[in-house]
Amino acid sequence: MKRALTVLLLSLPVLCPAQGRPNPPCDRWPTNIAENSLKDAGMLGNIDYTKTQAVQLSSEKIGKSEDGEQLWREVYHITFHEKGGKKIKVIAVNDAGEFECSMSAVEVFVVSNHLLPKVESDRMFKQIE
Repeated sequence: MKRALTVLLLSLPVLCPAQGRPNPPCDRWPTNIAENSLKDAGMLGNIDYTKTQAVQLSSEKIGKSEDGEQLWREVYHITFHEKGGKKIKVIAVNDAGEFECSMSAVEVFVVSNHLLPKVESDRMFKQIE
């Protein structure tokens, strides 16, 4: 009985796949728009592009566009590293279609401070950092 329950529990992720976009994430679109927005606001200088990170936090179906294409709302945590060592962190939110990443404007939220939990071993926070 225990064995059957274990097999059932282990097979649940296979039976209930996540609802992401069918194509790879569109991390370059919100990253480029966030970079331009930060530069226009005078908040970002000389970037070290090799250290720029974009982590997708969320992707959720939100309906269909006017031409019937499925739309997803995507949320990214983006970290820019300046060559001087300064880090600028933003949250970028935009809508993406099945074949087009730029289905809406990108909203950029500057993260001024990130309060880490007392338990520093939390995987989610380490992945974002």
